Amino acid sequence: MKYDFAIIGSGIIGLTLAFKLKQKFNNSKIVIFEKEPNSISHGSGRNSGVLHSGIYYEPGSLRANLCVTGVKELKEYIKSENLWINECGKLLLPTSEYSYSNLENLFNRAKKNGVEINKIKNEEIKRIEPNTNCQFEYGLHVPFTSVADPKEVSKSLIENLKKMHVEINYNSKILKISEQKLFTQNNTIEAGHIFNCAGLFADEIAKNSNLEFRYSFLPFKGKYWKITNKSFKLNHLVYPIPDLRYPFLGLHSSHNRHGDFYIGPSSTPVFGREQYNGILGDNLKESISLIFNFSKKIIFNENKLRTLALEELSLLTKRGFFNQIKKMFDNINPDDLELSDQKVGIRSQIFDPQSKNLVNDFVVINQKNTTHVLNAISPAWSASFAFADHLMNEAAL
Repeated sequence: MKYDFAIIGSGIIGLTLAFKLKQKFNNSKIVIFEKEPNSISHGSGRNSGVLHSGIYYEPGSLRANLCVTGVKELKEYIKSENLWINECGKLLLPTSEYSYSNLENLFNRAKKNGVEINKIKNEEIKRIEPNTNCQFEYGLHVPFTSVADPKEVSKSLIENLKKMHVEINYNSKILKISEQKLFTQNNTIEAGHIFNCAGLFADEIAKNSNLEFRYSFLPFKGKYWKITNKSFKLNHLVYPIPDLRYPFLGLHSSHNRHGDFYIGPSSTPVFGREQYNGILGDNLKESISLIFNFSKKIIFNENKLRTLALEELSLLTKRGFFNQIKKMFDNINPDDLELSDQKVGIRSQIFDPQSKNLVNDFVVINQKNTTHVLNAISPAWSASFAFADHLMNEAAL
C-alpha cells in the first residue's frame, strides 16, 4: 500500500493536518493510523475545550504565533459547522503577592502577542462574577477566550475527512518508521511523507525510527474536582495569574455544555503514559525509568520540580485542594467538591537535559521524509489549524 501522506495519531493535530493537506492537495491519497479504537481516548478527548487566546506564551515563540493565529481559525471552523461554543471570556485573578507582581508582565505579553486584554478592578470583578474572591486591586479580563466541545470538534473533522476520502485506520499501531515506510505488526506501508503526531507515544516512535534527540519524556497527570452545588455558577472562565516559569496554568475553572462546573487540573508526576487511574503504569520498565527520572529532578530541584511536587502533594486531599482554590472562589465549601474520575488527562511533556527545564514550547523535528511532533503541549488544541500549516511548512510542502 502506498500513500502520498501518512499520519500517525488521530488526535486534533493529526485530524487538522489531514484536513489542511487535503485542502491543499485535493487529489492526494492520505491515511491516518490510530492505535486506539477512536480519536478521543487521550488528549483530544480529555482536554478542557478552552479556546486559548495566546496571552501566556513568550512573544515570538511557536506557541504564541500558532495559538493566536490558529485559535481564530478553530473558532471560525466551529461556527461554520454549527458546533457548540460558549464565548464567555476569561478572568485572571492574582492569588498571592508574587502572582500579583506577574500581572503587569502577563498584560504586556498579551499586548505583544496581539491579544485583547483589559485590566479590571476588583469591585468590577465581584460585580460581574459574584462567586470569585479577588484579594488584590486588579485582575485581568480576556474577552476572546471561549469554550467548545473537543469531542464534538473531533467528530466533525472525522466526518469531513471521510467525505474528503481520507482513510482512518483505527486499532492500527505503528511500531517504527524507516525511510518512507511505516511498520505495523502485520504490514509495511509506504508514504511520500510521514507525520508522527502520536502524542504520548511520539517520542517512542521517534526513537524506534532512529531519530537522535536530547529530550526525555515526563508525563504529568491533570485531575479535576467537580462542583456538586448546583447553585454555584460562573459567567466566565476563572484562572489564576500563573507562574510563567512553569508550563502549567494553575488551578482554574472549567465547564461544559451541560452546565457542569469543575476546578483543576493538578500537575502531578505520573509513572505511566496512559495511567489515568493510579500512579504506576502497565509497563514496569517504563514506570521504573520514569520514577528514576522524576526522583533525580526532584532531588536536585531541576526547573523547581521539587517545589512543584511539594505543592502538588498538598492538592491530593480535598482539604488541601480547597485551601488553594478559596484564594480565588467564594461561596464554596469542601462538601461541594467531588473528585472526577472522568475528567482526567495526561500532559505529553518533554524535558531538556541541556537547560534542565521542562520544554515550554512546541517541538517539531524533521528526519528525511518524516516530521516528528515531539512536544504538542497546551495550547495545541487551540492552535491546531495553524499547527497543521506549520507542519506542512516544516515538511516543505
